[in-house]
Amino acid sequence: MSSQTSKTSILTLFEHSLVRFGQSIAVEGPTQSLTYAQLNHQAEKVALRLAGLGIPERSVVGIFMDGSVEYVVAVLGTIKAGMIFMPMNTVFPGQRLISILDKTNPSVLITDSKNVSQLKQKITTSNQTTPSWPIINIPGELQSRDFLFEHQKTGPGGNITHESQGPLYKDLTDASYIITTSGSTGQPKAILGSNAGLTHFISWEINEFGLDPDVRVSLFSPVTFDVSLRDIFVPLAAGGTLCVPGDETVQNPVGLLNWMNLKKVTVTHMVPTLFRELTRTIMEQENKDPLLPSLKYVFLAGEPVYYSDISRWRQAASNGSKLINLYGPSETTLAKLFHRVDERIVKADETVPIGVPIPDTEALIINDGRACPAGLPGEIHIKTPFMSLGYYNDPQLTRENFVQNPLHRDEESVVYRTGDQGLVDSDGIIRFLGRLDGQVKLYGRRIELGEIESFLRQHRDVSEAAAAVREDASGDFRLIAYIVPREGKKPVVENLRAFLQDKLPDYMLPQVFVNLDALPLTHSGKIDRNALPDLGRQRPEMQSPYIPPANEHERTLCDIWEQVLGLDMVGTRDGFFDLGGTSILSIRLVDRIRQTMGVDLPVVKIFQYPNVSSLAAYIQGMMSSTRTYAGLEERAARRRAAIASRRR
Repeated sequence: MSSQTSKTSILTLFEHSLVRFGQSIAVEGPTQSLTYAQLNHQAEKVALRLAGLGIPERSVVGIFMDGSVEYVVAVLGTIKAGMIFMPMNTVFPGQRLISILDKTNPSVLITDSKNVSQLKQKITTSNQTTPSWPIINIPGELQSRDFLFEHQKTGPGGNITHESQGPLYKDLTDASYIITTSGSTGQPKAILGSNAGLTHFISWEINEFGLDPDVRVSLFSPVTFDVSLRDIFVPLAAGGTLCVPGDETVQNPVGLLNWMNLKKVTVTHMVPTLFRELTRTIMEQENKDPLLPSLKYVFLAGEPVYYSDISRWRQAASNGSKLINLYGPSETTLAKLFHRVDERIVKADETVPIGVPIPDTEALIINDGRACPAGLPGEIHIKTPFMSLGYYNDPQLTRENFVQNPLHRDEESVVYRTGDQGLVDSDGIIRFLGRLDGQVKLYGRRIELGEIESFLRQHRDVSEAAAAVREDASGDFRLIAYIVPREGKKPVVENLRAFLQDKLPDYMLPQVFVNLDALPLTHSGKIDRNALPDLGRQRPEMQSPYIPPANEHERTLCDIWEQVLGLDMVGTRDGFFDLGGTSILSIRLVDRIRQTMGVDLPVVKIFQYPNVSSLAAYIQGMMSSTRTYAGLEERAARRRAAIASRRR
């Protein structure tokens, strides 16, 4: 990147596209699309609304919305107003949301008509002493010239100060966004992203892969995951189109595949978990014509990807798309290493390398303060002028992780300690070897196991707890909680899940709970995670007894659930999510139901009918209604034919 480019802002990149492609489609959603000119106009209205509040520049603006056209408008408007945008997950429990708001103290919250009621409810019911944040509801409120708040802010301002932020806050005018993630202490971390870092990566990806105004990028990632920033700003900076699917599309692999074909998506960023589901769906298609013919690049990030994944994709897709593996913690901004996956024949269970650094970046492998030679493992350190600005309102944590380069102690040189272990191979390519601490990645999201364990120990029936990620028989990775009950107690899955649901986001909820007499310990008295038992096929400790299936539909569904969940015995009253179901597994479940029973179910029905008994009754009703409708149609057709015959 040239020195001129490094001074360019993400807003400047968008405005260049606005000048050149004002009437081209910038964002294409399920129900509406906006040209660059229309997107800019809507974002200007948001910016003017924020400017009218009288709050200082670089104040934090929380955005409580799902990925949508309106969300893109809110983000761009916040940037135009000179504020720091902070995405917030709309399904976070109230306590989690309040802890994020308390840590970051935003000056205003932006939401939409779909989410405004639940936002107000979560703020008011979770903590009665919390100040009331002003709320902007778009697009409804911005359609009116009457810009009055329903609430007045009573808490302290969200202004950023130089003194409190830590050593990396050298240019606060560069602060652009906040991404929150799991923290080992039970409190979320808030990473303050820089405009320079965001612009640096977006410009690099566009230039490195020759992306132009024909690019069409899908928005799959949750907005609280920093991958979504790549999804949004790559097409807007290249003059292309951001394609936003509906919620149901992302939850249905067949629908997702059809949507990508329909929208002619050329670039997609996704976690390997979703990549595997899409691959499985393609392989099951009866139509053997080349699928996703428009797709040129698949960028993978967030968790390890295996060569077996690559092999299956190429076998299934046959569309010539190129696969790129990206690596980089949120603290170093989006990604700082990349690897173009080549055609080499390797072991199927070998992980794909994380590659080589992008320009203006160094990846250092360090052990005991010394650089590791090729082939020897050490901790990965990232050095770049384009990393984040540290942890918002947490100078101590910033100093612990953004440290003086141990290889150059005679001059100021800050590096980020990733906590990841890696090595440089003989080709100069870096390979990821795993974590050095209790942090894991699942479905691309960062999880501190210590945070889960901390909350579990607060349960009245739990004496000790440990968490770990284990691979099941089908190759999926599951988050498991190991519980040592208090004497005389017998904690059950339903109670433990309900207890954690008030405190943790869904992706941090253990999928399986295992009761143990004692936790395995190392010689030093720490939890020996390697000695924790593997995931078995036994039914977990449930509140209700096992009830066998009573009819054909229930028997079929029990069989499907046992296959998907990897269990030997599923009762008709057992909850899917209590048995270890996840959002990804629910997608697989509806796909198996479609193949086995010939019934197309939206994923939301698994949440509405979460056990075999209720779902079987719903499916029976669907089939009866379909048969009744078909019978009525058949009789109506016979009547129409008879009338036509008499007329002749």
